[in-house]
Amino acid sequence: MAKEQKCLVPYIELENAPPEVAAAITQLPYRRNIFHLLGHSHGSFPRLMDVYASFFDGNRRILPLLEWQLLVLRISAVLDAEYEWDVNAPVARINGMPEAKPAALKQTAGKGPAVVEVEPAFSVRDQVILGLVDEQLATYNNTDETVNKAKALLSVEELVEVYVVLGVYVLIARITKALRIDMDGEIPGLEEHLKGVVTGN
Repeated sequence: MAKEQKCLVPYIELENAPPEVAAAITQLPYRRNIFHLLGHSHGSFPRLMDVYASFFDGNRRILPLLEWQLLVLRISAVLDAEYEWDVNAPVARINGMPEAKPAALKQTAGKGPAVVEVEPAFSVRDQVILGLVDEQLATYNNTDETVNKAKALLSVEELVEVYVVLGVYVLIARITKALRIDMDGEIPGLEEHLKGVVTGN
């Protein structure tokens, strides 16, 4: 028996999608509901997929791989975005994020910088990145002090990319939560596929 859909809108299917949208969706060899949801935005979706794909590519992404994932998992934890966490936790795990770090990202979410600063799972770079993200999610802004702390450890390019990652993954968190996206379920061979498509250090 097919599982009942809980998403509040139908997913776009390939046979009904414009060719450019269908081509973007089929970049992956398996189904992800998020792409069948975002695909309804016919004009923006292919462009958004190119930005999304750039994060997986170590030749295009500026931030180190595990700092990109630190950002994504923190956004997911703070916004309680279960789908986003479920999609990204395997990426972090198979690329060497210590088990203690995802747990710490959940446990310290929303508890303020003092708690982050004493959490042994976080490096000093982790702390300044989380300071940017947490403050942005709480206030839609950053203080000069928070930005200057980040500038002391991050390049300008890394700093700006933090905001780009933040914008893309907050968008994903918001749409998946608001429209009640269905979880993808088990995807056979997922980890082997991710090992081949996620590059860089």
